[in-house]
Amino acid sequence: MYWPSPCAWSGAVETSQRIFQPIIDDFEQRAERYSETAPATKARAATKTLIAEAQTFARDVTDIAARTVDAEPEKVDPVAEDAATGLMPEDFRQPKTIARPSKPSDFKAITGIGPKLEKVLNGLGIWTFAQVAAWAPEEIAWVEDYLSLNGRIGRDEWPRQAAALVLAAKAKK
Repeated sequence: MYWPSPCAWSGAVETSQRIFQPIIDDFEQRAERYSETAPATKARAATKTLIAEAQTFARDVTDIAARTVDAEPEKVDPVAEDAATGLMPEDFRQPKTIARPSKPSDFKAITGIGPKLEKVLNGLGIWTFAQVAAWAPEEIAWVEDYLSLNGRIGRDEWPRQAAALVLAAKAKK
């Protein structure tokens, strides 16, 4: 079998480079011109704007929640408070239910509620942050008992978080 000499390979490579170099240069120039007006550039700019708006919204929600916490006097855990006042299981009361609204609240925004727990709450007729924010101690106790949450609603402060999310939604409108 015949193998060309290294000099022959070298010459072939150099010739190929000379032939294709103008095409490569032209391609790079076209790519630069196209990238200046490309839809991808507009999409990147729009994405950056959306990210900035989301970050601003997140800061606003945090600020509203912080003001709400500062404005409210320190509360004792509602479940522990109920135990101290002698709330008995017969006093527990199921929260008021509503029909599914056209746009239910995303309960996963509340710390301690995941997709499965959100489905269970929806199954109980609890669809909005306003409902959770309005829970009385008897209703909290009922949900705690029904779902075997062992004080989780109080520890994670679901009603307070829900109230902050309601305020944030009103502020956004």
